[in-house]
Amino acid sequence: MLLGKIVRANSHIDYVCQIYAPGEVAQPPTPADYGFGAFVRIGLDSQSASWLVGLVYDTVLLNPDFGNLGPRLSPQTELAVFSPDYLQEKATLVGITAIGALTAAGQASQGVPALAALTDAAVETMDEAQIITFHQGPPAVQLAYMPLLLGQGRPLVLHLLRTIITRLTQLFPQQAASLAVLQRELLWQSQVSPFGGRS
Repeated sequence: MLLGKIVRANSHIDYVCQIYAPGEVAQPPTPADYGFGAFVRIGLDSQSASWLVGLVYDTVLLNPDFGNLGPRLSPQTELAVFSPDYLQEKATLVGITAIGALTAAGQASQGVPALAALTDAAVETMDEAQIITFHQGPPAVQLAYMPLLLGQGRPLVLHLLRTIITRLTQLFPQQAASLAVLQRELLWQSQVSPFGGRS
């Protein structure tokens, strides 16, 4: 499903996506489609079909009307009728961190991707088959991007990793035991970190 488009890059792996609002696309996304920890793919401008693989790690709501207590010429409900050219300035932005790349042929690489996304690049949800392909590795599920996420020092990174592992446990039931060990380690870290433990 098409979620939105890239509007800004904070770094080579940190992007801001503006979510499409109703009326901009035939099937606008719902909040569940771009929730915390959602796997997404960002189209790359290259000769072959390939994407950056990313994770939604933050949400920002923009509302320019907040704090504006002045009079309005038209109520919000009548703007579509009396001012059809009115620009809707409210927006939902999500932060996406790139954790690798994936090609249409199923070749996956985890870690810092070589290529960067361009402004207005399409952002889409990844289906289960694509998530499995990205994490499939001999002999077990691959999580080579974990050090990349941990090294960014974001406050919610441990919760993000726990969300990922919960999802991967559903997709890789044969790896449930090893993923459970990792989940317990992350749970311990998330409980200890606020008290000065290692992150």
